[in-house]
Amino acid sequence: MSNDLKIPENEVLKNIYSRRSIRDYLPDDIADDVVRELIRAATYAPSAANMQPWRFVVIKNRDLIAKLSGRSKELWLEQAGRSTRPEMKSLVNMVSRPNFNIFFNAPLLIMIFSDFDAFSPQIDCALAGENMMLAARSLGIGSCWIGLASPLGQDPAILADLGVPDRCKLEGTLIFGYPTKLDHKAPRRDKEVVLKWIE
Repeated sequence: MSNDLKIPENEVLKNIYSRRSIRDYLPDDIADDVVRELIRAATYAPSAANMQPWRFVVIKNRDLIAKLSGRSKELWLEQAGRSTRPEMKSLVNMVSRPNFNIFFNAPLLIMIFSDFDAFSPQIDCALAGENMMLAARSLGIGSCWIGLASPLGQDPAILADLGVPDRCKLEGTLIFGYPTKLDHKAPRRDKEVVLKWIE
């Protein structure tokens, strides 16, 4: 696969090929009706047995987002401290910085939870998350999936503060905002990813 291929005129494909993980945002808020549109796009994702297990916590309060960043860093560093993998060192150094915000000061945080009785909650919620990210891109909004926030799902006090029922599990944490730079170039896609082509 190569970036030299001509991008088709199809708007869906153009949107897919131009989506990037954004980590630098303008301070502008995202209007509530736009947030609702992102959630609506998420609910149109496929799900096993059409169970639609996704549940969302929408956070626009900047002080709360900063608090959740701090707690995420504490929990993540506790877990990372037990890792022996050398590639974790640079991540630990980044997360350890006092001023580092794992949500990159984005104005909108959306946490995706799954209901307890879903067949394939992780897959279903990841599909819902990707729908939101693509919908955001089509509206000129940047996004990023924040894996470092996953330990928040293991903190009962945080979940209680957010009003999350015991039956729900955190599956993904996404940030959204208007990017400081509009046209981020996609990294090259040169790897041969097809294991076998059978006709």
